Amino acid sequence: MPRGGHLSKPPMDLYETHTEDMIIKAEKKQRQRSIILAYAQRSLMKRATLLLAAMLAALLLAGGVALAAPKTVDPNTLTPPPQNAECKETGQYVICHGVFDDAFVEPEFTLSCGTVYLTGSVHAEGIRWYSDGLLIKRFVKQHEEGTLSLSPTGAQPTVRVFSHFNWQDYYAIPGDEDSAITTLHGNWFKFQLPGSGALLHVAGIDLPDETHHGVERALITDDEGNVVDPEVDAALCEALQP
Repeated sequence: MPRGGHLSKPPMDLYETHTEDMIIKAEKKQRQRSIILAYAQRSLMKRATLLLAAMLAALLLAGGVALAAPKTVDPNTLTPPPQNAECKETGQYVICHGVFDDAFVEPEFTLSCGTVYLTGSVHAEGIRWYSDGLLIKRFVKQHEEGTLSLSPTGAQPTVRVFSHFNWQDYYAIPGDEDSAITTLHGNWFKFQLPGSGALLHVAGIDLPDETHHGVERALITDDEGNVVDPEVDAALCEALQP
Protein backbone atom coordinates (compact mmCIF):
# COMPACT_ATOMS: atom_id res chain seq x y z
CA MET A 1 0.00 0.00 0.00
CA PRO A 2 1.42 3.46 -0.91
CA ARG A 3 2.27 5.75 1.91
CA GLY A 4 -0.69 7.88 3.00
CA GLY A 5 -3.03 5.51 1.31
CA HIS A 6 -5.56 5.63 4.21
CA LEU A 7 -6.03 9.34 3.53
CA SER A 8 -6.23 8.99 -0.16
CA LYS A 9 -9.62 9.60 -1.97
CA PRO A 10 -11.98 6.52 -1.81
CA PRO A 11 -12.90 4.84 -5.00
CA MET A 12 -15.90 6.23 -6.93
CA ASP A 13 -17.97 3.05 -6.54
CA LEU A 14 -17.89 3.49 -2.73
CA TYR A 15 -19.51 6.93 -3.06
CA GLU A 16 -22.19 5.53 -5.28
CA THR A 17 -22.99 2.66 -2.90
CA HIS A 18 -23.24 4.99 0.09
CA THR A 19 -25.55 7.36 -1.76
CA GLU A 20 -27.87 4.54 -2.81
CA ASP A 21 -28.10 3.35 0.79
CA MET A 22 -29.08 6.79 1.96
CA ILE A 23 -31.76 7.08 -0.71
CA ILE A 24 -33.20 3.65 0.19
CA LYS A 25 -33.31 4.53 3.88
CA ALA A 26 -34.98 7.87 3.17
CA GLU A 27 -37.61 6.20 0.99
CA LYS A 28 -38.23 3.58 3.70
CA LYS A 29 -38.75 6.28 6.35
CA GLN A 30 -41.10 8.14 4.01
CA ARG A 31 -43.17 5.00 3.47
CA GLN A 32 -43.33 4.42 7.23
CA ARG A 33 -44.52 7.98 7.82
CA SER A 34 -47.14 7.58 5.10
CA ILE A 35 -48.41 4.34 6.68
CA ILE A 36 -48.61 5.93 10.14
CA LEU A 37 -50.40 8.99 8.77
CA ALA A 38 -52.91 6.86 6.84
CA TYR A 39 -53.65 4.75 9.94
CA ALA A 40 -54.17 7.89 12.03
CA GLN A 41 -56.56 9.30 9.42
CA ARG A 42 -58.53 6.06 9.26
CA SER A 43 -58.74 5.90 13.08
CA LEU A 44 -59.96 9.50 13.23
CA MET A 45 -62.56 8.89 10.53
CA LYS A 46 -63.77 5.75 12.33
CA ARG A 47 -64.22 7.64 15.60
CA ALA A 48 -66.02 10.46 13.80
CA THR A 49 -68.33 7.97 12.07
CA LEU A 50 -69.17 6.25 15.35
CA LEU A 51 -69.87 9.60 16.99
CA LEU A 52 -72.15 10.68 14.15
CA ALA A 53 -73.97 7.32 14.27
CA ALA A 54 -74.53 7.69 18.02
CA MET A 55 -75.84 11.25 17.57
CA LEU A 56 -78.16 10.13 14.76
CA ALA A 57 -79.49 7.22 16.87
CA ALA A 58 -80.18 9.59 19.76
CA LEU A 59 -82.05 11.98 17.46
CA LEU A 60 -84.11 9.16 15.96
CA LEU A 61 -84.92 7.80 19.42
CA ALA A 62 -85.98 11.21 20.64
CA GLY A 63 -88.09 11.69 17.54
CA GLY A 64 -89.62 8.24 17.92
CA VAL A 65 -90.54 8.90 21.54
CA ALA A 66 -92.12 12.18 20.54
CA LEU A 67 -94.08 10.51 17.75
CA ALA A 68 -95.13 7.61 20.00
CA ALA A 69 -96.39 9.86 22.82
CA PRO A 70 -100.19 9.44 23.02
CA LYS A 71 -102.31 12.50 22.26
CA THR A 72 -104.89 13.61 24.82
CA VAL A 73 -108.47 13.61 23.56
CA ASP A 74 -111.39 15.66 24.92
CA PRO A 75 -113.93 13.13 26.33
CA ASN A 76 -116.79 15.37 25.21
CA THR A 77 -115.90 14.70 21.57
CA LEU A 78 -116.69 10.99 22.04
CA THR A 79 -120.05 9.18 21.79
CA PRO A 80 -121.19 8.56 24.43
CA PRO A 81 -118.79 10.74 26.45
CA PRO A 82 -117.20 8.96 29.44
CA GLN A 83 -117.48 10.46 32.91
CA ASN A 84 -114.45 11.22 35.12
CA ALA A 85 -112.12 9.77 32.48
CA GLU A 86 -108.83 10.57 30.79
CA CYS A 87 -108.72 9.73 27.08
CA LYS A 88 -105.74 9.33 24.76
CA GLU A 89 -105.25 8.63 21.07
CA THR A 90 -103.21 5.42 20.77
CA GLY A 91 -103.29 4.87 17.02
CA GLN A 92 -106.11 2.51 16.17
CA TYR A 93 -108.33 3.53 19.11
CA VAL A 94 -109.02 6.29 21.58
CA ILE A 95 -108.74 4.64 25.00
CA CYS A 96 -110.28 6.18 28.10
CA HIS A 97 -109.47 5.27 31.70
CA GLY A 98 -111.95 6.27 34.39
CA VAL A 99 -112.40 5.86 38.14
CA PHE A 100 -115.61 6.08 40.13
CA ASP A 101 -115.95 6.25 43.94
CA ASP A 102 -119.09 6.73 45.96
CA ALA A 103 -120.46 6.28 49.46
CA PHE A 104 -124.13 5.79 50.19
CA VAL A 105 -126.83 5.22 52.79
CA GLU A 106 -130.15 4.19 51.28
CA PRO A 107 -133.19 2.02 51.90
CA GLU A 108 -132.64 -1.29 50.16
CA PHE A 109 -135.65 -3.54 50.82
CA THR A 110 -138.34 -4.29 53.39
CA LEU A 111 -138.63 -7.17 55.86
CA SER A 112 -141.50 -8.09 58.13
CA CYS A 113 -139.49 -6.45 60.94
CA GLY A 114 -138.88 -3.14 59.15
CA THR A 115 -137.07 -1.29 56.37
CA VAL A 116 -133.49 -2.39 55.76
CA TYR A 117 -130.88 0.28 54.98
CA LEU A 118 -127.66 -0.32 53.13
CA THR A 119 -124.62 1.72 54.19
CA GLY A 120 -121.55 1.25 52.08
CA SER A 121 -119.07 2.38 49.47
CA VAL A 122 -118.22 1.45 45.91
CA HIS A 123 -115.02 1.73 43.90
CA ALA A 124 -114.97 1.07 40.16
CA GLU A 125 -112.31 1.34 37.45
CA GLY A 126 -113.23 1.29 33.80
CA ILE A 127 -111.61 1.27 30.36
CA ARG A 128 -113.40 2.30 27.19
CA TRP A 129 -112.34 1.82 23.58
CA TYR A 130 -113.57 4.21 20.88
CA SER A 131 -113.22 3.89 17.12
CA ASP A 132 -113.99 6.89 14.91
CA GLY A 133 -115.31 8.59 18.04
CA LEU A 134 -117.83 5.82 18.81
CA LEU A 135 -117.79 3.47 21.80
CA ILE A 136 -117.13 -0.13 20.74
CA LYS A 137 -116.00 -1.88 23.94
CA ARG A 138 -115.93 -1.36 27.70
CA PHE A 139 -114.39 -3.21 30.64
CA VAL A 140 -115.21 -2.41 34.28
CA LYS A 141 -114.10 -3.92 37.57
CA GLN A 142 -116.02 -2.99 40.71
CA HIS A 143 -115.73 -3.57 44.44
CA GLU A 144 -118.56 -2.78 46.82
CA GLU A 145 -118.76 -3.29 50.56
CA GLY A 146 -121.33 -2.33 53.16
CA THR A 147 -123.69 -3.34 55.95
CA LEU A 148 -127.41 -3.88 56.29
CA SER A 149 -129.20 -2.39 59.27
CA LEU A 150 -132.72 -1.57 60.41
CA SER A 151 -131.37 1.89 61.33
CA PRO A 152 -130.87 4.65 58.70
CA THR A 153 -127.62 5.52 60.51
CA GLY A 154 -126.24 2.00 59.99
CA ALA A 155 -126.24 1.23 63.73
CA GLN A 156 -125.68 -2.28 65.06
CA PRO A 157 -126.68 -5.02 64.75
CA THR A 158 -125.71 -5.37 61.09
CA VAL A 159 -125.26 -7.92 58.35
CA ARG A 160 -122.22 -7.61 56.10
CA VAL A 161 -122.71 -7.29 52.34
CA PHE A 162 -119.94 -7.28 49.74
CA SER A 163 -119.32 -7.84 46.06
CA HIS A 164 -116.35 -7.96 43.72
CA PHE A 165 -116.89 -8.51 40.03
CA ASN A 166 -116.13 -7.29 36.53
CA TRP A 167 -118.02 -7.02 33.29
CA GLN A 168 -117.28 -6.30 29.66
CA ASP A 169 -119.54 -4.85 27.00
CA TYR A 170 -119.26 -5.13 23.24
CA TYR A 171 -121.53 -2.83 21.26
CA ALA A 172 -123.39 -4.26 18.29
CA ILE A 173 -124.01 -0.67 17.19
CA PRO A 174 -120.91 1.47 17.92
CA GLY A 175 -121.79 4.40 20.16
CA ASP A 176 -125.19 2.96 21.17
CA GLU A 177 -125.14 1.86 24.83
CA ASP A 178 -128.48 0.08 24.41
CA SER A 179 -126.81 -2.35 22.00
CA ALA A 180 -124.34 -3.64 24.63
CA ILE A 181 -123.61 -7.37 24.68
CA THR A 182 -122.56 -8.03 28.28
CA THR A 183 -120.59 -10.75 30.06
CA LEU A 184 -120.35 -10.52 33.85
CA HIS A 185 -117.91 -12.49 36.00
CA GLY A 186 -117.19 -12.63 39.73
CA ASN A 187 -118.98 -12.33 43.05
CA TRP A 188 -122.12 -10.34 42.33
CA PHE A 189 -123.15 -10.09 45.98
CA LYS A 190 -122.99 -11.97 49.26
CA PHE A 191 -124.95 -11.53 52.51
CA GLN A 192 -122.79 -12.75 55.39
CA LEU A 193 -124.67 -13.46 58.64
CA PRO A 194 -122.74 -12.91 61.90
CA GLY A 195 -121.14 -16.17 63.07
CA SER A 196 -122.62 -18.04 60.14
CA GLY A 197 -122.20 -18.65 56.46
CA ALA A 198 -123.65 -16.84 53.50
CA LEU A 199 -127.38 -16.41 53.58
CA LEU A 200 -127.57 -15.15 50.01
CA HIS A 201 -124.88 -15.50 47.39
CA VAL A 202 -124.68 -14.96 43.64
CA ALA A 203 -121.32 -15.68 41.96
CA GLY A 204 -119.98 -17.13 38.74
CA ILE A 205 -120.43 -15.96 35.16
CA ASP A 206 -123.41 -14.44 33.37
CA LEU A 207 -123.25 -14.85 29.60
CA PRO A 208 -124.76 -12.62 26.92
CA ASP A 209 -127.55 -15.17 26.36
CA GLU A 210 -128.59 -14.45 30.02
CA THR A 211 -127.56 -17.87 31.29
CA HIS A 212 -125.81 -18.05 34.67
CA HIS A 213 -123.13 -20.59 35.64
CA GLY A 214 -122.14 -20.75 39.30
CA VAL A 215 -123.75 -20.12 42.68
CA GLU A 216 -127.14 -18.44 42.66
CA ARG A 217 -129.29 -17.77 45.69
CA ALA A 218 -130.59 -14.30 45.10
CA LEU A 219 -132.64 -11.85 47.12
CA ILE A 220 -136.17 -11.91 45.71
CA THR A 221 -138.54 -9.03 46.32
CA ASP A 222 -141.93 -8.06 44.97
CA ASP A 223 -142.71 -4.84 43.11
CA GLU A 224 -142.87 -2.88 46.38
CA GLY A 225 -139.49 -4.13 47.61
CA ASN A 226 -140.77 -6.67 50.12
CA VAL A 227 -138.71 -9.85 50.59
CA VAL A 228 -140.89 -12.74 49.49
CA ASP A 229 -138.81 -15.66 50.79
CA PRO A 230 -140.01 -16.35 54.38
CA GLU A 231 -136.79 -18.17 55.28
CA VAL A 232 -134.66 -15.21 54.22
CA ASP A 233 -137.03 -12.78 55.96
CA ALA A 234 -136.80 -14.72 59.24
CA ALA A 235 -133.00 -15.09 59.09
CA LEU A 236 -132.37 -11.41 58.40
CA CYS A 237 -134.84 -10.21 61.02
CA GLU A 238 -133.18 -12.42 63.61
CA ALA A 239 -129.73 -11.10 62.68
CA LEU A 240 -130.73 -7.43 62.53
CA GLN A 241 -132.70 -7.17 65.78
CA PRO A 242 -131.03 -6.81 69.20
